[in-house]
Amino acid sequence: MTTKHVVGFSGGIDSQACAGWVLDRFPHEDVILINSDAGGNEHPITTEFIRWYSAHVHPVIEITPLVRDLADVGTKEGFGPKERRSTLNENAPMDFADLAFVKGTFPSRKAQFCTEYLKLRPQQRWQQENLIDPDPSVEIIRYNGVRRDESERRKDAVERSWDTFFDCELVRPLVSWTKAECFAFCKARGEQINPLYTLGFSRVGCAPCVNSSKADIREWAARFPEMIEKVREWERRVGRTFFPPVVTGKKGFSRNDPTKINFIDEVVEWAKTERGGRQISLPFVEAEAAAGTCSSKYGLCE
Repeated sequence: MTTKHVVGFSGGIDSQACAGWVLDRFPHEDVILINSDAGGNEHPITTEFIRWYSAHVHPVIEITPLVRDLADVGTKEGFGPKERRSTLNENAPMDFADLAFVKGTFPSRKAQFCTEYLKLRPQQRWQQENLIDPDPSVEIIRYNGVRRDESERRKDAVERSWDTFFDCELVRPLVSWTKAECFAFCKARGEQINPLYTLGFSRVGCAPCVNSSKADIREWAARFPEMIEKVREWERRVGRTFFPPVVTGKKGFSRNDPTKINFIDEVVEWAKTERGGRQISLPFVEAEAAAGTCSSKYGLCE
């Protein structure tokens, strides 16, 4: 029986620290790092960083989600998910807008299906085709960088459990770590850090993430406006907003008025403000002025 230790590698600091933890404990030939691109929603800096890590630390297998990963999405009659999917090539690469088009909406904090269809299912497919089918005796243990202090939802995360989706043991070695400890660990290993962290971003997996903070949206708009243009095009194609359709506390927004939902340009304008949207935020002015310079939230500029 051969054991393979599999880590999903997103290019963020948690997955990088998790990969380092695994590499420190197991033969490198038995460690498999997998990156499933988020339907083309990463920033090129993240893609470049993943390839740097693959070349200098440990190989990262890059896989692309396919439209056929959506095979069981929806069974509604009429022009529902099944009918939308039929307009796409089943074996073609799937981008983030394809996923939203088939689902009829973009992912959200409460319905974060992007993780399943753009990350987990492609990795499940790759494992089945490359590890299980060729050798049924291979045992797989998966690892991820979940930390308890990330969110209320993860505060009770346990170190080990059974992953029913992948049908294997799941280990979360960093559950008691802080983000600062993850950065320190990777720096002590002599590794580069995703440069987006030095530009003020707190999330680097997607550009932007559907869970982006107001501050991150400001940073994308100030530093990389092409990421906003990408979302603008996706919204036009899908006919829905990338972010949830109501911003709490923003004057003029109404759940009952479809003409007052927050498409990306409205969200960017809101992200520039503070005090309930009444004045331009100083951090936005600073972000515009500092575009291209280091402004890490994690002390990475020293």
